Amino acid sequence: MEKYNIGDVWWIHFPYEDEDKEKRRPAIVIDDDTIAILAMYVTSQNKENPYSIKLEDWAETGLSKPSWTRIDKIISINEWYMDRKIGSLSPRDLTKIMQLAAELLNNEFHEFSLIAVKNPMGKYLQKYDYRWNCWLFPYIKTAENNKENVDEYISELFHLSIDTSYIAQAKHCKYSESDNVYKIYNHKLYGVLLTHTPEIMLQDEFYMEDVKYRWMSIKELEQDENVMKKNADVIAFIKSKYL
Repeated sequence: MEKYNIGDVWWIHFPYEDEDKEKRRPAIVIDDDTIAILAMYVTSQNKENPYSIKLEDWAETGLSKPSWTRIDKIISINEWYMDRKIGSLSPRDLTKIMQLAAELLNNEFHEFSLIAVKNPMGKYLQKYDYRWNCWLFPYIKTAENNKENVDEYISELFHLSIDTSYIAQAKHCKYSESDNVYKIYNHKLYGVLLTHTPEIMLQDEFYMEDVKYRWMSIKELEQDENVMKKNADVIAFIKSKYL
Protein backbone atom coordinates (compact mmCIF):
# COMPACT_ATOMS: atom_id res chain seq x y z
CA MET A 1 0.00 0.00 0.00
CA GLU A 2 1.24 3.49 -0.91
CA LYS A 3 2.25 5.70 2.02
CA TYR A 4 0.10 8.82 2.23
CA ASN A 5 1.23 11.74 4.37
CA ILE A 6 -1.01 14.46 5.73
CA GLY A 7 -0.72 17.48 3.46
CA ASP A 8 0.21 15.49 0.34
CA VAL A 9 -1.58 16.65 -2.82
CA TRP A 10 -2.59 13.90 -5.25
CA TRP A 11 -4.41 13.52 -8.51
CA ILE A 12 -7.44 11.35 -7.79
CA HIS A 13 -10.27 9.93 -9.86
CA PHE A 14 -13.12 11.55 -8.00
CA PRO A 15 -16.35 9.49 -8.24
CA TYR A 16 -19.63 11.28 -8.80
CA GLU A 17 -22.31 10.44 -6.23
CA ASP A 18 -25.23 10.15 -8.62
CA GLU A 19 -23.52 9.04 -11.83
CA ASP A 20 -21.42 6.11 -12.92
CA LYS A 21 -18.39 8.18 -13.92
CA GLU A 22 -15.33 9.89 -12.48
CA LYS A 23 -13.47 13.17 -12.77
CA ARG A 24 -9.74 13.54 -12.29
CA ARG A 25 -8.89 16.37 -9.92
CA PRO A 26 -6.38 17.31 -7.21
CA ALA A 27 -7.08 16.45 -3.58
CA ILE A 28 -5.38 16.88 -0.21
CA VAL A 29 -4.69 14.01 2.16
CA ILE A 30 -5.94 15.05 5.61
CA ASP A 31 -5.50 11.67 7.36
CA ASP A 32 -4.74 8.05 6.45
CA ASP A 33 -7.88 7.47 4.41
CA THR A 34 -9.69 10.78 4.06
CA ILE A 35 -9.32 13.19 1.16
CA ALA A 36 -10.29 16.86 1.06
CA ILE A 37 -11.18 17.86 -2.47
CA LEU A 38 -8.92 20.56 -3.85
CA ALA A 39 -10.93 22.66 -6.27
CA MET A 40 -9.08 24.49 -9.04
CA TYR A 41 -11.23 27.63 -9.19
CA VAL A 42 -10.36 31.06 -10.48
CA THR A 43 -10.42 33.91 -7.96
CA SER A 44 -13.67 35.50 -9.15
CA GLN A 45 -15.55 32.23 -8.61
CA ASN A 46 -14.37 31.69 -5.05
CA LYS A 47 -15.17 34.91 -3.24
CA GLU A 48 -18.79 33.92 -2.65
CA ASN A 49 -18.03 30.58 -0.99
CA PRO A 50 -16.74 30.95 2.58
CA TYR A 51 -15.32 27.43 2.57
CA SER A 52 -13.07 27.93 -0.46
CA ILE A 53 -9.67 28.46 1.14
CA LYS A 54 -6.88 29.93 -0.94
CA LEU A 55 -3.57 28.08 -1.14
CA GLU A 56 -0.90 30.74 -0.86
CA ASP A 57 1.92 28.50 -2.06
CA TRP A 58 0.13 26.69 -4.90
CA ALA A 59 3.12 26.84 -7.27
CA GLU A 60 5.51 25.44 -4.64
CA THR A 61 3.04 22.60 -4.12
CA GLY A 62 3.30 21.63 -7.79
CA LEU A 63 -0.04 22.98 -8.98
CA SER A 64 -0.20 24.73 -12.35
CA LYS A 65 -2.42 27.67 -11.41
CA PRO A 66 -3.86 29.50 -8.37
CA SER A 67 -5.93 27.04 -6.36
CA TRP A 68 -8.41 26.82 -3.49
CA THR A 69 -9.44 23.89 -1.35
CA ARG A 70 -13.05 23.29 -0.37
CA ILE A 71 -12.96 22.35 3.31
CA ASP A 72 -16.67 21.49 3.13
CA LYS A 73 -15.96 18.82 0.49
CA ILE A 74 -14.38 16.06 2.57
CA ILE A 75 -14.85 12.45 1.57
CA SER A 76 -13.45 9.03 2.42
CA ILE A 77 -12.03 7.56 -0.76
CA ASN A 78 -10.62 4.15 -1.64
CA GLU A 79 -6.93 3.91 -2.54
CA TRP A 80 -8.06 2.55 -5.89
CA TYR A 81 -8.97 6.09 -6.95
CA MET A 82 -5.54 7.56 -6.14
CA ASP A 83 -3.53 8.37 -9.28
CA ARG A 84 -0.20 10.07 -8.62
CA LYS A 85 1.30 12.52 -6.15
CA ILE A 86 1.59 16.16 -7.23
CA GLY A 87 3.44 17.54 -4.22
CA SER A 88 2.92 18.65 -0.62
CA LEU A 89 1.34 21.71 0.98
CA SER A 90 3.64 24.30 2.46
CA PRO A 91 3.65 24.43 6.30
CA ARG A 92 1.56 27.61 6.37
CA ASP A 93 -1.06 26.27 3.95
CA LEU A 94 -1.22 22.94 5.82
CA THR A 95 -1.73 24.71 9.16
CA LYS A 96 -4.51 26.87 7.76
CA ILE A 97 -6.34 23.99 6.05
CA MET A 98 -6.11 21.62 9.01
CA GLN A 99 -7.24 24.19 11.58
CA LEU A 100 -10.22 25.31 9.49
CA ALA A 101 -11.23 21.76 8.55
CA ALA A 102 -11.17 20.78 12.23
CA GLU A 103 -13.42 23.72 13.10
CA LEU A 104 -15.90 22.76 10.39
CA LEU A 105 -15.89 19.06 11.25
CA ASN A 106 -16.47 19.91 14.93
CA ASN A 107 -19.15 22.45 13.99
CA GLU A 108 -17.27 25.20 15.81
CA PHE A 109 -18.34 28.65 14.67
CA HIS A 110 -17.33 31.85 16.44
CA GLU A 111 -20.46 33.96 16.64
CA PHE A 112 -20.05 37.74 16.52
CA SER A 113 -22.31 40.65 15.63
CA LEU A 114 -20.80 43.56 13.70
CA ILE A 115 -22.30 47.03 13.87
CA ALA A 116 -21.88 49.31 10.86
CA VAL A 117 -22.51 52.84 12.15
CA LYS A 118 -22.58 55.36 9.29
CA ASN A 119 -22.43 59.11 9.96
CA PRO A 120 -24.05 61.81 7.76
CA MET A 121 -20.76 62.10 5.82
CA GLY A 122 -21.00 58.46 4.78
CA LYS A 123 -18.11 57.29 6.98
CA TYR A 124 -18.17 54.28 9.27
CA LEU A 125 -17.25 54.15 12.93
CA GLN A 126 -14.06 52.16 13.57
CA LYS A 127 -12.72 51.03 16.93
CA TYR A 128 -9.02 50.39 17.37
CA ASP A 129 -8.59 46.86 18.66
CA TYR A 130 -5.24 46.39 20.39
CA ARG A 131 -5.55 42.59 20.30
CA TRP A 132 -5.74 42.73 16.50
CA ASN A 133 -3.64 45.91 16.21
CA CYS A 134 -6.14 47.09 13.66
CA TRP A 135 -9.20 49.26 13.05
CA LEU A 136 -12.35 47.12 13.31
CA PHE A 137 -16.07 47.72 13.09
CA PRO A 138 -17.60 47.69 16.60
CA TYR A 139 -18.67 44.17 17.55
CA ILE A 140 -20.06 42.04 20.35
CA LYS A 141 -20.51 38.32 20.80
CA THR A 142 -23.77 37.06 19.37
CA ALA A 143 -26.22 35.82 22.01
CA GLU A 144 -29.89 35.16 22.61
CA ASN A 145 -32.05 38.26 22.28
CA ASN A 146 -29.26 39.43 20.05
CA LYS A 147 -30.78 42.58 18.55
CA GLU A 148 -31.64 43.85 22.01
CA ASN A 149 -28.03 43.29 23.07
CA VAL A 150 -26.72 45.07 19.98
CA ASP A 151 -29.09 48.00 20.52
CA GLU A 152 -28.08 48.26 24.17
CA TYR A 153 -24.36 48.15 23.34
CA ILE A 154 -24.50 50.86 20.69
CA SER A 155 -26.95 53.00 22.69
CA GLU A 156 -24.57 53.00 25.67
CA LEU A 157 -21.70 53.92 23.37
CA PHE A 158 -23.54 56.92 21.93
CA HIS A 159 -25.51 57.80 25.09
CA LEU A 160 -28.59 57.76 22.87
CA SER A 161 -31.48 55.41 22.31
CA ILE A 162 -30.56 53.66 19.05
CA ASP A 163 -32.54 51.08 17.13
CA THR A 164 -30.27 49.08 14.82
CA SER A 165 -31.39 47.22 11.71
CA TYR A 166 -30.43 43.64 10.94
CA ILE A 167 -28.74 43.53 7.52
CA ALA A 168 -27.25 40.13 6.72
CA GLN A 169 -25.24 37.16 7.92
CA ALA A 170 -22.09 35.53 6.52
CA LYS A 171 -19.38 33.06 7.47
CA HIS A 172 -15.71 34.01 7.17
CA CYS A 173 -12.72 31.67 7.43
CA LYS A 174 -9.84 33.78 8.64
CA TYR A 175 -6.83 34.09 10.90
CA SER A 176 -7.51 35.34 14.41
CA GLU A 177 -4.84 37.91 15.21
CA SER A 178 -5.78 37.79 18.89
CA ASP A 179 -5.59 34.00 19.30
CA ASN A 180 -3.02 33.20 16.58
CA VAL A 181 -5.14 30.48 15.00
CA TYR A 182 -7.46 30.11 12.00
CA LYS A 183 -11.17 30.21 12.85
CA ILE A 184 -14.56 30.11 11.17
CA TYR A 185 -16.54 33.21 12.11
CA ASN A 186 -20.29 33.54 11.74
CA HIS A 187 -20.93 37.26 11.47
CA LYS A 188 -24.29 38.95 11.82
CA LEU A 189 -24.35 42.50 10.48
CA TYR A 190 -26.43 45.31 11.97
CA GLY A 191 -26.63 48.84 10.61
CA VAL A 192 -27.17 52.32 12.01
CA LEU A 193 -27.54 55.46 9.89
CA LEU A 194 -26.99 58.56 12.03
CA THR A 195 -28.93 61.71 11.20
CA HIS A 196 -26.60 63.74 13.40
CA THR A 197 -23.30 63.00 15.14
CA PRO A 198 -22.88 63.52 18.90
CA GLU A 199 -20.52 66.39 19.70
CA ILE A 200 -17.91 64.11 21.30
CA MET A 201 -17.68 62.21 17.98
CA LEU A 202 -17.40 65.15 15.57
CA GLN A 203 -13.64 64.79 15.06
CA ASP A 204 -12.32 62.27 12.55
CA GLU A 205 -10.48 60.57 15.42
CA PHE A 206 -11.44 60.70 19.08
CA TYR A 207 -11.27 58.83 22.39
CA MET A 208 -14.09 57.65 24.62
CA GLU A 209 -13.29 55.94 27.93
CA ASP A 210 -9.67 55.47 26.79
CA VAL A 211 -10.74 53.69 23.61
CA LYS A 212 -9.64 55.13 20.26
CA TYR A 213 -12.23 55.58 17.52
CA ARG A 214 -12.09 56.92 13.98
CA TRP A 215 -14.55 57.68 11.18
CA MET A 216 -13.42 56.04 7.93
CA SER A 217 -14.95 55.63 4.51
CA ILE A 218 -14.90 52.29 2.71
CA LYS A 219 -12.32 53.77 0.34
CA GLU A 220 -10.09 54.77 3.26
CA LEU A 221 -10.43 51.30 4.77
CA GLU A 222 -9.51 49.71 1.44
CA GLN A 223 -6.44 51.94 1.22
CA ASP A 224 -5.22 50.87 4.67
CA GLU A 225 -2.84 47.94 4.07
CA ASN A 226 -3.07 46.70 7.66
CA VAL A 227 -6.88 46.70 7.62
CA MET A 228 -7.03 44.86 4.32
CA LYS A 229 -4.46 42.29 5.40
CA LYS A 230 -6.47 41.37 8.49
CA ASN A 231 -10.07 42.25 7.65
CA ALA A 232 -10.57 42.42 3.88
CA ASP A 233 -13.36 39.83 3.98
CA VAL A 234 -15.40 41.87 6.46
CA ILE A 235 -14.84 45.08 4.48
CA ALA A 236 -16.09 43.33 1.33
CA PHE A 237 -19.08 41.91 3.24
CA ILE A 238 -20.16 45.30 4.57
CA LYS A 239 -19.43 47.02 1.25
CA SER A 240 -21.73 44.59 -0.57
CA LYS A 241 -24.54 44.70 2.01
CA TYR A 242 -24.50 48.17 3.54
CA LEU A 243 -22.58 50.68 1.43
